[in-house]
Amino acid sequence: MYLRFLSLFSLTLLSLIHAAEYELGHGIRVNDAINVGGYFSTELESNQQSDTFTLDDVAVLAYGDINPMVSYLVELESVGFYHKNFTDGTETQSHKFHIERLYGDLWMSDDFNIRFGKQITPIGYWNMEPINVLRDTTSSPLYSKFLFPKFLTGIDINGYVPQTQGLKYHLFAQNNHDMDEEYINIPNTHFFGFALDQEISMDWNTGGSIGEYIAKTGQRTRFIQGNFKYDDTRWQVLTEALAAKSEYGDRQDDYTYSGYTQAMYRYSPEHALIGRYEYYNDHHTDYKDHILTLGYSYRPLYPVSLKGEYQWHSQNDENRALFSFSVLF
Repeated sequence: MYLRFLSLFSLTLLSLIHAAEYELGHGIRVNDAINVGGYFSTELESNQQSDTFTLDDVAVLAYGDINPMVSYLVELESVGFYHKNFTDGTETQSHKFHIERLYGDLWMSDDFNIRFGKQITPIGYWNMEPINVLRDTTSSPLYSKFLFPKFLTGIDINGYVPQTQGLKYHLFAQNNHDMDEEYINIPNTHFFGFALDQEISMDWNTGGSIGEYIAKTGQRTRFIQGNFKYDDTRWQVLTEALAAKSEYGDRQDDYTYSGYTQAMYRYSPEHALIGRYEYYNDHHTDYKDHILTLGYSYRPLYPVSLKGEYQWHSQNDENRALFSFSVLF
């Protein structure tokens, strides 16, 4: 199945490359209102339990400007399109496409805009890059996976604070079910938050957020988060951290702390070395981990990424090696 998919994708890609006005990574432009593209990623993982291959994150995108004030984006994604376990010989497939994003934008001014629909939760840096090919490592920090809903189906009022230099705000809210509850890390019907992002200079950026959500399990969580970034032509340093307090009804309230620091050195436009340390401590589940990741990224073109990494965990049976190939087209 995955060989047939890759063959079909290759033929489609060759056709697109020869299409008029096509540029890899930007999709096919039909007109101002319709642009169509997509992406996919493959992943090899080796750990102490198994060796696996996954054709993952197969997605299609459509976006465009309806008029100067209104734009939209639709993203449908299938996760685990094909999975092969080389250790026990099993294979699984999932060809169902889920709604990852489906939103519209009303562009009013630099100070006030409205995004409505299913969208990325505007917190930090890592969560704002949902597409594998645009990230610098195959894996994502635990901080970005378990501590807040990665998406919200609601409204985000955003813009730049008047009479400031590069201070952007987001006021977001959800008070309903997610548009696709099979495709969200924390299903919820209550999610509110406020985020700020300050551009200090061309190289320096910082920000933070506060928020509250109620998971469908009844767990109420309040969090405070902060982030920092330095990025010049050679070095990039990212730091994000979050502290959360969760209420579990008749059980004791508990805290979760997590964060990471990642440094990347670009020794050429195509090649980069990455190192990341992350910490995760969930008092409720009594799970604590220190993770060190060392990786390498090769981009022959920006929308094409080959990445490899190895992770060391303080939970020793979780050490693993990861390799991925991904394309945005």
